[in-house]
Formats: sequence, structure tokens, C-alpha cells
Amino acid sequence: MANDIPAGIRIIRGANRTLGRVAPSLASRLCRRIFSTPRKFTPREWERPFEATARRERLPGGLSVLRAGEGPAVALIHGWEGRATQFAAMAPALLARGFSVIAIDAPGHGQSRGRESDPYRFAESLIQVSARFGPLHAAVGHSMGGGSIALALASGLAVTRAVLIASPSSLHDVLHRFSAEMHLPPKAADHFVRDARRRIAARGYRVEDIEGVLRTVTIPALVVHARDDKEVPFADAVRIAGFWPGATLQPVEQVGHRRILRDPITIDAVTAYLAADHAADGTTGN
Repeated sequence: MANDIPAGIRIIRGANRTLGRVAPSLASRLCRRIFSTPRKFTPREWERPFEATARRERLPGGLSVLRAGEGPAVALIHGWEGRATQFAAMAPALLARGFSVIAIDAPGHGQSRGRESDPYRFAESLIQVSARFGPLHAAVGHSMGGGSIALALASGLAVTRAVLIASPSSLHDVLHRFSAEMHLPPKAADHFVRDARRRIAARGYRVEDIEGVLRTVTIPALVVHARDDKEVPFADAVRIAGFWPGATLQPVEQVGHRRILRDPITIDAVTAYLAADHAADGTTGN
């Protein structure tokens, strides 16, 4: 979640210390609404050139994407409360390597429709984009977007390579971190996690799917993570690289959880990693 917590959530955090003890189920429901309802933020100035030069398209169901280029397609998917334009620094580097890019506004984010969202809706948007625009060469995800790539692979998404940037290794841990962030007492936190598990199961998934999928995928992956990430610990990247056969871990320094998407070292690592495979196929545009 973003660090700039609004006043309303700060009030709920304080109230949870009492409400969570006397009415744990109610406190859990309030936090579930917060957990599943992303806030939308105006793109920053550095993001605007990507919006201006790419093609904005809306898919059936209200999913909005930005497309640019003509080469093998790379899907880009942001994290929680993010947006497609956050790839404004990375997209030009991929285009220069001969790729096309499809940057997704996940459901409930950016210009896509919807109020609620979750990692499974993120994953379904990747599958929808692949079905609409043809086979994807690769998928690049930031934070929750990286976790959603694993879920999409479990549901049949076909890509040659994947890149996970600052991504969590466990939805179970995400749920518990959120409970702690919202200051839920233990009983209310248990309610919150159980309710989340029920809702996830009702959609045909399991909280453990990320870990399970990572152990079985066969495509190569690059895992990029900042050692100073305060939102998703660097230990998550170590776990992902350990679970995922053929994964390569690329640590970066002093760029935190969000600035990593504009970090030149990260961008160079991602583009070089995808271009190496692209060149091996003899299809590079350089």
C-alpha cells in the first residue's frame, strides 16, 4: 500500500484497536473494503509523455491499455494503486530494442473501469490482453503486478520470459502485513484472513497459488528488487528466486519500492534480459 495514508484510514487504524477487540467481524469487513478498493492517483509529470505518444485502447469489459511499437509484445502491469503510465521510463527502452509494449491499467486502476480489485483480477487482465492482441513475448510486473504474472501463468498465460520487480512472494504474507498495517488485533486479523481466503477460493484460486506456481513454472524469469524496499522486503525476492527454477535475482540499491521503475540500472537489466532472448530468436530490431 502507498505510504501517504489518508486521514480516514488513519482514523480507522486507531479505531481498530478498540473495534477489533469488541467487534472483530465488523472491523474485518471494514478493512476488507479498504484492502480491495484501490485509490486512484493523477499521473505525475514524468509519466505524461508515455500517455501522449502511446495509443489508448479500451477492451471489452472496460479494461484500458496503452500500446506502442510493432515488434514482439511485452505486457507491462503495475502494482496496487498504480497505473500503466508508471512504465513511462521503461517503455521507451523496450521500444528501442524492437519490442512493442502493452501497458495495462488493471481493473479498478487508472482509466480501467471498476471499483474493487485484487491480484486475481490483475491476472485475468493479463490473460485478456494476451487473448486480444495475440501471443505475448514477455510479461513485466511491478509489486502486485509481478505476483499476478505467477497467477496468470497458472491459468494458462503463455510467455517466453517473465520479469518480476519488487514483487511479493506470498499472498498469505501480504494479508498479514496489511492486518498489521491496519492495527487489527489478533482476533480481527484472523477474521480478515479467513474472509479473504473464502473469497479467493470462491473465484477458484488459493492464497498459496503464488508459491505453488513458482515451484512449477519452466520459463526463465528475472527478479529485480531493491535491498531498501520498505513495502515488500528484499527477502521476498530471495524466496521467489529460490522457488522459481531458472530465475535470476538482480538486486538494486537505494531505489525503494516505487522509484525502482525509473531506475536506470533496473531498466537496463530488464531490457537486456528480454533482448537477449529476442536476439537468440534472430528477430531483434537492432
